[in-house]
Amino acid sequence: MELNTLCTIGDVIRLRRDLYLHQDKDALFRSLDWFIYTRGAEPEYRMDTPCIIADPPDYDGERELELFPAFCDEHRMYSELMPEMLDDVLISALDQKRDASEEELIYALNYYAEIDAFFQF
Repeated sequence: MELNTLCTIGDVIRLRRDLYLHQDKDALFRSLDWFIYTRGAEPEYRMDTPCIIADPPDYDGERELELFPAFCDEHRMYSELMPEMLDDVLISALDQKRDASEEELIYALNYYAEIDAFFQF
């Protein structure tokens, strides 16, 4: 993923889905040095939820404070979604239903975010 990019959750889901389905399964795990940030104001993710791809936050242990990338500050996006979690949800969904629709994939992501379990098709 290209860092300091403004996009949507749907863009990230489509990109990661296509990578998983059309390349080897390990392709997802080769580059996980980025995070997804949203405003966090919405009760659930939608395909058109705005997000930012940026570096993971730093942590100041002395002040016990997360330090967000400047690009996140510029766009006031601080709610984090780890790429590993998104990938795990996509892999679970696509292994069960290879042709899962975008709506089913976003549902699976929201299900995981709320229930802390993978959706079963």
